Amino acid sequence: MFVTSDVFDLRQDGQKRRFDWRENLLCGIGLHGAAWRNIRDGATFLVEAARRRGLMDEMRWASYSRPGDSRSRPIKPGSFPKLQQGGLAGAREADSLLLRGERSAPGTRLGDVIFGGVVHAGELSAGTITRPHAIPQQPFRSFDADFLFPLTDRPIDDTCELLRLAVQVLGAEYGYGFLRDDLCFPAAYCQGVGWISSEFTETNRRESEEIGGWRQFVTEEQLWTGPWPLLRDLFQVNLISERHTSVRIEGLGYLLDWIAADPGRGRLEDVGEGRWLWVLTDKELFDTRPLLYEAGLLFSYQKRVYRDLGLETEARPPKRLGSERPRR
Repeated sequence: MFVTSDVFDLRQDGQKRRFDWRENLLCGIGLHGAAWRNIRDGATFLVEAARRRGLMDEMRWASYSRPGDSRSRPIKPGSFPKLQQGGLAGAREADSLLLRGERSAPGTRLGDVIFGGVVHAGELSAGTITRPHAIPQQPFRSFDADFLFPLTDRPIDDTCELLRLAVQVLGAEYGYGFLRDDLCFPAAYCQGVGWISSEFTETNRRESEEIGGWRQFVTEEQLWTGPWPLLRDLFQVNLISERHTSVRIEGLGYLLDWIAADPGRGRLEDVGEGRWLWVLTDKELFDTRPLLYEAGLLFSYQKRVYRDLGLETEARPPKRLGSERPRR
């Protein structure tokens, strides 16, 4: 697997900051969609994701924001059932929601790791959205979300499970799973804040530019209004949709056909609603990334370090779709 923070010498950096650095990897998913539903579904996704990863009892902070709010409004994590049922009157028009927890972890900057997630809806857009034409063209309201959880023994399976959940509850149309060390601000990897190191190196500069550039790209709605939606990068687990597969890409063709044409390009799982999980091994990832970059399908193509984490990294066959519906 590759870890998005492997490009840094974290041990050396920790020593310079004068603490006993130890690696603390977190799994994360980033999510995007072009059809925002409501804050109730956002609350359902965060609660169900936390429950499935056994983290709900460790959640410590929660808040929501409404359009025009200058700051978020704190609530108790125990208030989320009211949010899911639409019973928290002040939050009915909310467009942003946060649920975070913490766990003690030796060798981290602050002595603990932070996990949980955020759901955020963008502004109503009148721009022309990328195909397929079966989906309303304009106006549209996009959304973004992310969720972090401590590394498990089955990171690929657990990442796939949360991406399926995101399709069912949020209608997510693009997503990816990643691994990142706590020292490198994994939540900021999705939200647009670059890695801050005690030494500003060329690697750090490229990383910060990629993180900030992707955030700007998404915020300005370019993800959905170009000739085809770009992938942030190619990850070991990717969620793609009809928006990615209904357009013929120059030099590559239709994406689903291209993947299926070669057994070395990963495996596809149809998760319904015109969405697919695309899962690759390390070798497949290494071989396929440059081809997609040359075809102009990747927003970012940074150096990656592949290593054996001693974990189960082959996805197991999924449960039948719909066999376990989220609690509301």
